[in-house]
Amino acid sequence: MGVSTVQSELEGALTTLARQEVRVHFSGRTDTGVHARGQVAHIEWPEQESPDIEALSWSLNGILSKNLAVTAAQEVDDSFHARFTALEREYVYRILNRRQRSPLLKDTHYFVRQDLDLKAMQDAALRLMGRHDFSSFRSTNADKSSPVCTVTRAQILNLGEGQLEFWIAADHFVYNMVRIIVGTLIEIGLGKKEPAAISDALEECDRNLAGPTAPPWGLTLNSVHYPEHYHLFQKTF
Repeated sequence: MGVSTVQSELEGALTTLARQEVRVHFSGRTDTGVHARGQVAHIEWPEQESPDIEALSWSLNGILSKNLAVTAAQEVDDSFHARFTALEREYVYRILNRRQRSPLLKDTHYFVRQDLDLKAMQDAALRLMGRHDFSSFRSTNADKSSPVCTVTRAQILNLGEGQLEFWIAADHFVYNMVRIIVGTLIEIGLGKKEPAAISDALEECDRNLAGPTAPPWGLTLNSVHYPEHYHLFQKTF
Protein backbone atom coordinates (compact mmCIF):
# COMPACT_ATOMS: atom_id res chain seq x y z
CA MET A 1 0.00 0.00 0.00
CA GLY A 2 1.19 3.50 -0.81
CA VAL A 3 1.87 6.02 1.93
CA SER A 4 -0.58 8.90 2.08
CA THR A 5 1.09 12.29 1.64
CA VAL A 6 -0.13 15.88 1.39
CA GLN A 7 0.70 15.81 -2.31
CA SER A 8 -1.12 12.54 -3.01
CA GLU A 9 -4.22 13.67 -1.06
CA LEU A 10 -4.40 17.05 -2.78
CA GLU A 11 -3.78 15.61 -6.23
CA GLY A 12 -6.43 12.96 -5.64
CA ALA A 13 -9.01 15.54 -4.58
CA LEU A 14 -8.22 17.83 -7.53
CA THR A 15 -8.33 14.93 -9.96
CA THR A 16 -11.77 14.00 -8.63
CA LEU A 17 -13.09 17.53 -9.18
CA ALA A 18 -11.43 18.05 -12.57
CA ARG A 19 -12.28 14.53 -13.79
CA GLN A 20 -8.75 14.21 -15.12
CA GLU A 21 -5.26 14.06 -13.62
CA VAL A 22 -4.01 17.25 -11.97
CA ARG A 23 -0.38 17.64 -10.86
CA VAL A 24 0.46 19.76 -7.80
CA HIS A 25 3.74 21.67 -7.46
CA PHE A 26 4.73 22.65 -3.90
CA SER A 27 7.03 25.36 -2.55
CA GLY A 28 9.16 22.62 -1.00
CA ARG A 29 9.08 19.25 0.67
CA THR A 30 8.43 18.53 4.32
CA ASP A 31 9.46 15.35 6.12
CA THR A 32 6.98 12.95 7.67
CA GLY A 33 5.78 14.45 10.95
CA VAL A 34 6.61 18.04 10.01
CA HIS A 35 3.70 20.48 10.01
CA ALA A 36 2.95 23.24 7.51
CA ARG A 37 0.89 26.31 8.33
CA GLY A 38 1.82 28.22 5.19
CA GLN A 39 2.63 25.65 2.51
CA VAL A 40 2.10 26.98 -1.01
CA ALA A 41 1.30 24.99 -4.14
CA HIS A 42 0.30 25.72 -7.71
CA ILE A 43 -1.61 23.75 -10.32
CA GLU A 44 -2.54 24.08 -13.98
CA TRP A 45 -6.31 23.69 -14.16
CA PRO A 46 -7.08 21.47 -17.16
CA GLU A 47 -10.22 23.22 -18.39
CA GLN A 48 -10.05 26.22 -20.71
CA GLU A 49 -12.54 28.10 -18.55
CA SER A 50 -11.14 29.10 -15.18
CA PRO A 51 -13.00 27.60 -12.19
CA ASP A 52 -14.71 29.60 -9.48
CA ILE A 53 -11.80 29.79 -7.02
CA GLU A 54 -13.91 30.09 -3.89
CA ALA A 55 -16.19 27.23 -4.93
CA LEU A 56 -13.18 25.08 -5.81
CA SER A 57 -11.61 25.74 -2.39
CA TRP A 58 -14.81 24.80 -0.57
CA SER A 59 -15.17 21.64 -2.65
CA LEU A 60 -11.57 20.62 -1.98
CA ASN A 61 -11.99 21.04 1.77
CA GLY A 62 -15.11 18.89 1.58
CA ILE A 63 -13.04 16.04 0.11
CA LEU A 64 -9.71 16.39 1.91
CA SER A 65 -9.01 14.68 5.23
CA LYS A 66 -9.19 16.69 8.46
CA ASN A 67 -5.38 16.85 8.53
CA LEU A 68 -5.29 19.10 5.46
CA ALA A 69 -7.12 22.26 4.39
CA VAL A 70 -6.96 24.90 1.67
CA THR A 71 -6.99 28.29 3.40
CA ALA A 72 -6.39 30.63 0.45
CA ALA A 73 -6.42 30.39 -3.33
CA GLN A 74 -6.17 32.68 -6.33
CA GLU A 75 -5.25 32.74 -10.01
CA VAL A 76 -1.67 33.61 -11.01
CA ASP A 77 0.03 34.10 -14.36
CA ASP A 78 2.25 31.54 -16.05
CA SER A 79 5.43 33.07 -14.61
CA PHE A 80 4.56 31.87 -11.10
CA HIS A 81 6.04 28.68 -9.69
CA ALA A 82 5.42 27.72 -6.08
CA ARG A 83 9.00 26.55 -5.59
CA PHE A 84 11.19 28.51 -7.97
CA THR A 85 9.52 31.92 -7.57
CA ALA A 86 9.81 31.86 -3.77
CA LEU A 87 12.10 34.49 -2.25
CA GLU A 88 12.18 33.29 1.35
CA ARG A 89 10.79 30.59 3.63
CA GLU A 90 10.17 30.87 7.35
CA TYR A 91 10.09 27.99 9.83
CA VAL A 92 9.31 27.75 13.54
CA TYR A 93 10.46 24.93 15.81
CA ARG A 94 8.61 24.53 19.11
CA ILE A 95 10.12 23.12 22.30
CA LEU A 96 8.42 22.34 25.59
CA ASN A 97 11.01 22.79 28.34
CA ARG A 98 9.62 21.88 31.74
CA ARG A 99 9.59 18.99 34.20
CA GLN A 100 6.44 17.28 32.94
CA ARG A 101 5.21 16.58 29.43
CA SER A 102 1.92 17.90 27.99
CA PRO A 103 -0.54 15.59 26.22
CA LEU A 104 -1.98 18.62 24.40
CA LEU A 105 1.40 19.63 22.93
CA LYS A 106 2.87 16.20 22.24
CA ASP A 107 2.35 16.43 18.46
CA THR A 108 3.65 19.99 18.02
CA HIS A 109 6.45 20.43 20.59
CA TYR A 110 9.70 18.60 21.31
CA PHE A 111 9.70 17.83 25.03
CA VAL A 112 13.01 18.52 26.84
CA ARG A 113 12.78 18.07 30.61
CA GLN A 114 16.30 19.25 31.54
CA ASP A 115 16.79 22.97 32.16
CA LEU A 116 17.94 24.88 29.10
CA ASP A 117 20.18 27.97 29.20
CA LEU A 118 18.04 30.27 27.06
CA LYS A 119 20.61 33.09 27.01
CA ALA A 120 23.29 30.79 25.62
CA MET A 121 20.89 29.48 22.98
CA GLN A 122 19.92 33.02 21.95
CA ASP A 123 23.60 33.97 21.68
CA ALA A 124 24.21 30.94 19.48
CA ALA A 125 21.17 31.59 17.28
CA LEU A 126 22.36 35.09 16.41
CA ARG A 127 25.53 33.57 14.92
CA LEU A 128 23.38 32.05 12.16
CA MET A 129 22.47 35.45 10.75
CA GLY A 130 23.85 36.39 7.35
CA ARG A 131 25.18 34.38 4.43
CA HIS A 132 26.97 31.14 5.33
CA ASP A 133 27.80 27.67 4.08
CA PHE A 134 25.46 25.35 6.03
CA SER A 135 27.15 22.06 5.10
CA SER A 136 27.55 21.27 8.82
CA PHE A 137 23.77 21.50 9.23
CA ARG A 138 22.79 19.29 6.30
CA SER A 139 21.96 15.60 6.37
CA THR A 140 24.58 13.68 4.45
CA ASN A 141 22.24 11.26 2.68
CA ALA A 142 20.61 13.15 -0.18
CA ASP A 143 20.72 16.93 -0.63
CA LYS A 144 22.66 18.05 -3.72
CA SER A 145 21.61 21.72 -3.64
CA SER A 146 23.98 24.56 -2.78
CA PRO A 147 24.72 24.67 0.97
CA VAL A 148 25.02 28.47 0.92
CA CYS A 149 22.01 30.18 2.53
CA THR A 150 21.25 33.73 3.63
CA VAL A 151 19.51 33.79 7.02
CA THR A 152 17.45 36.92 7.73
CA ARG A 153 15.90 35.82 11.02
CA ALA A 154 17.23 33.53 13.77
CA GLN A 155 15.42 34.15 17.02
CA ILE A 156 14.40 32.20 20.12
CA LEU A 157 11.22 33.31 21.87
CA ASN A 158 10.20 32.42 25.42
CA LEU A 159 6.39 32.27 25.53
CA GLY A 160 6.24 31.24 29.17
CA GLU A 161 5.18 28.01 30.88
CA GLY A 162 8.16 26.25 29.31
CA GLN A 163 7.16 26.94 25.72
CA LEU A 164 10.06 28.03 23.51
CA GLU A 165 9.99 28.86 19.79
CA PHE A 166 12.94 29.03 17.43
CA TRP A 167 12.14 31.13 14.35
CA ILE A 168 14.35 31.09 11.26
CA ALA A 169 13.91 32.62 7.81
CA ALA A 170 16.21 32.26 4.82
CA ASP A 171 16.31 32.42 1.06
CA HIS A 172 17.20 28.73 0.91
CA PHE A 173 17.33 25.70 3.21
CA VAL A 174 19.29 22.47 2.88
CA TYR A 175 17.90 19.09 3.91
CA ASN A 176 17.16 18.85 7.66
CA MET A 177 18.90 22.19 8.25
CA VAL A 178 16.43 23.55 10.79
CA ARG A 179 16.21 20.31 12.77
CA ILE A 180 20.00 19.98 12.96
CA ILE A 181 20.32 23.61 14.04
CA VAL A 182 17.74 22.98 16.78
CA GLY A 183 19.57 19.83 17.89
CA THR A 184 22.75 21.91 18.17
CA LEU A 185 21.00 24.72 20.05
CA ILE A 186 19.59 22.23 22.55
CA GLU A 187 23.05 20.81 23.19
CA ILE A 188 24.21 24.39 23.82
CA GLY A 189 21.26 24.96 26.14
CA LEU A 190 22.18 21.80 28.05
CA GLY A 191 25.78 22.96 28.43
CA LYS A 192 27.19 20.23 26.18
CA LYS A 193 28.48 22.81 23.69
CA GLU A 194 29.40 26.49 23.85
CA PRO A 195 27.54 29.11 21.75
CA ALA A 196 30.69 29.42 19.64
CA ALA A 197 30.03 25.87 18.41
CA ILE A 198 27.63 27.38 15.87
CA SER A 199 30.35 29.64 14.48
CA ASP A 200 32.86 26.78 14.42
CA ALA A 201 30.46 24.51 12.54
CA LEU A 202 29.68 27.21 9.97
CA GLU A 203 33.38 27.88 9.42
CA GLU A 204 34.58 24.28 9.23
CA CYS A 205 31.66 22.83 7.18
CA ASP A 206 31.89 19.57 9.13
CA ARG A 207 28.66 17.76 10.06
CA ASN A 208 30.41 16.20 13.05
CA LEU A 209 30.70 19.63 14.67
CA ALA A 210 26.93 20.15 14.78
CA GLY A 211 24.45 18.46 17.08
CA PRO A 212 21.90 15.70 16.46
CA THR A 213 18.82 16.08 14.28
CA ALA A 214 15.84 17.16 16.40
CA PRO A 215 12.59 15.19 15.85
CA PRO A 216 10.22 16.32 13.09
CA TRP A 217 7.03 16.99 15.07
CA GLY A 218 8.31 20.25 16.58
CA LEU A 219 8.85 21.82 13.16
CA THR A 220 6.34 23.90 11.18
CA LEU A 221 6.74 25.61 7.82
CA ASN A 222 5.18 28.92 8.78
CA SER A 223 5.21 30.94 5.56
CA VAL A 224 6.65 31.32 2.08
CA HIS A 225 7.29 34.78 0.66
CA TYR A 226 7.01 35.75 -3.02
CA PRO A 227 7.55 38.91 -5.09
CA GLU A 228 5.04 41.63 -4.27
CA HIS A 229 3.69 41.90 -7.81
CA TYR A 230 1.87 38.58 -7.47
CA HIS A 231 -0.32 40.07 -4.68
CA LEU A 232 -0.73 36.65 -3.12
CA PHE A 233 -3.25 35.62 -0.49
CA GLN A 234 -5.11 38.86 -0.02
CA LYS A 235 -8.34 36.88 0.30
CA THR A 236 -8.93 33.86 2.52
CA PHE A 237 -11.87 31.51 2.88
